[in-house]
Amino acid sequence: MHDKYIKQQLFILFNQTLVIIFLYYQYIQHLNNSISNMMSLVVISIAIYVLSYIKMTNLNGSMILNQFANLLLLYSWQILLMFGKDPFFYYIVIFLNVIVSYTLLRFLLRFIFQDSAYMHKRQVDWILKVISLFTLISIYDKQLYSIMFFWQWVISGILIAVTVFKNKKRIQFFLNKQSKSLTYALMMTAIPFGTYILFMDKAKNVFTNLVFYFIFIFPLYAVYSIVQNNVKGFIQLTQLSTWNKWLMIVVSVIGVGLIGQVFGAGPLFYMIVFHSLIWLLIFYYLLLYKQIKQSLEVTQATEQKQYDSYVSRVAQVAKEEQLKKEFSNYLHDEILQDLLAVKNMINKSNKAEVQQMITETLTELNKSIRNQMQEYHPTLLSSLTLKQNYENLLQIIKKTYAHQQINVSFTCKDDLFLVEPYHFIFYRLIKELTTNAFKHSHGSQIWIQLTQHLDQIELTVEDDGVGLDPTEYKHNQGHRGLYSIQEQIALLEGEMNFSMRKPHGLKIQIILQMKGEHSYEYFINR
Repeated sequence: MHDKYIKQQLFILFNQTLVIIFLYYQYIQHLNNSISNMMSLVVISIAIYVLSYIKMTNLNGSMILNQFANLLLLYSWQILLMFGKDPFFYYIVIFLNVIVSYTLLRFLLRFIFQDSAYMHKRQVDWILKVISLFTLISIYDKQLYSIMFFWQWVISGILIAVTVFKNKKRIQFFLNKQSKSLTYALMMTAIPFGTYILFMDKAKNVFTNLVFYFIFIFPLYAVYSIVQNNVKGFIQLTQLSTWNKWLMIVVSVIGVGLIGQVFGAGPLFYMIVFHSLIWLLIFYYLLLYKQIKQSLEVTQATEQKQYDSYVSRVAQVAKEEQLKKEFSNYLHDEILQDLLAVKNMINKSNKAEVQQMITETLTELNKSIRNQMQEYHPTLLSSLTLKQNYENLLQIIKKTYAHQQINVSFTCKDDLFLVEPYHFIFYRLIKELTTNAFKHSHGSQIWIQLTQHLDQIELTVEDDGVGLDPTEYKHNQGHRGLYSIQEQIALLEGEMNFSMRKPHGLKIQIILQMKGEHSYEYFINR
C-alpha cells in the first residue's frame, strides 16, 4: 500500500512538472491574456489542486477517489491543451473530448448508483461505448467529428434521461439524501458563473460558457462536495490550524502579487507560480510522509472522528464486512490456488483409483472453500440487479438442501435498491433466515418477501412448518442464529418480530430504516 501511494505521488509530481512546462511554453509564446483564457486557466488550476489534494491525502487507497482524481486529471489536460496552437495539440484535445465525456458519464453513473447494478445498465454501458468509439474513429475528418461528437452528447443525454426515469426512486433517494452537498455545489458554480457573465464576459458567450461550466464543472464539484462530507482516513500531514493555513495562503498571494507588479508580469505568470507552489507542496508531503510514516498510524487512531451512535453501529457492521472480505481474499489467493495446482499435478498420476479418490476429495474441498468464501464475504455481481443476486443466493441454498424438496418463493420488485452496506446486511439476513427455515421448519414451502417504501425496508420470511415459540428460541441451541440476528437488528435500530403463521408455521418480519445520508461514507472508504 505504501509503495503504491509513493508511486502515485511521483506520478502527480511528473504531471505537475508537465503542466508547468506547458504553461511556461505558452508564456514565452505570449498567450492571449483574455478574460475567457484566464477563466479557463483558473478552472484548470482548481481542478489540478483538487486532484493533487485527493492523491496526497488518499492514504487508504480508495478506488473511487483515485478514479475521481484521474477524471480531473484528464479534464484539466483537455482544457489546458486547448491553448496549444500546434495541430498536434488539436488532435489530442478532440481525442480527450470524447474520452472525458464518456469517462465523466460512466463515473457519475457509478458514483450515483454506488457501483451497483441498475435497470438497463448493460444496454447503457454498451451504447455509450459504441457511440464513443464511432466518434473517435471520425477524428480524421473535422466535419464528421463535429457531427459525431454532437450526437454523442445527444444520445448520452437521452440515455441519462431514460436511466433517471427507469431508476427514479433511487435518483430521488440520492437527491434527497445528498441535497445539502448538491445545493452547495450549485451555489459554488452558479454564483461565479453569473458574476463572470454579467461583469466580465458581457453575455457574449453565454451558451458556450454554460455548457463549459454546468456539464463538466457542476457534476465534478458536486462529487467533490459529497466526497468531502463523507471521506475519512485523510490524515493531515501538516500541524497548521485552519486559520493559519488561510493566513499563509493570503500572505503568499499578496507576496506573489507584489513581485508580479514589480516585474510587470501578466496573469499567466501567476498561474506558473501557483502550479510551482503545488509542485513544491506535493514534494513536501511526499518527503514528510516518508519521514513520519510510523506516526501516521498513531495520529489516525487518536484523532479518529467521533460519529453519532447510529453511524458507529453501521460502521461496526461495515468493519466486520471488511474483515470477512480480507479472509475471503486469503482463501482465494492462497489456499484455493494451491489446491488447484495440486489437483492438476495429480491428473498425471498412473494409478487410476488413487487419482480418482484424491481428485474427488480435492473437488469437494474446493467446493467447500468456495462456499466458505461466499459465507465470509458474499460476492454481489455489479452486472446483476440486487434482485438477481438474491435469487442466485436462494438457488445455492436450495441446491445445498435439495434432498428436503422445499419450494422457495421470492417476491421482490425489479427496481429494488439498497445503498451500502445495507445490500450486504439483507443478503446475510435472507441467507440466515432461509437456511434456518430449511434446517428447522420441517415444512414444504418458504415464502420470502422484500419490499421498500422510501427509506423503510421490510423483509418477511414465512414457512408452513412446525413453527416456533417466540419466547423460547433464545434458549434453544438450534436457533441461536435467530437470536444473533435480533441482536444485530437492535444495533441498527430496527425491528424483528415473530408470529405464528396460520394454520401452522412461522413468520419473521424485519424492518430497517435505510440511512442513506451516510451510505457514501462506506462506499468511498471501502
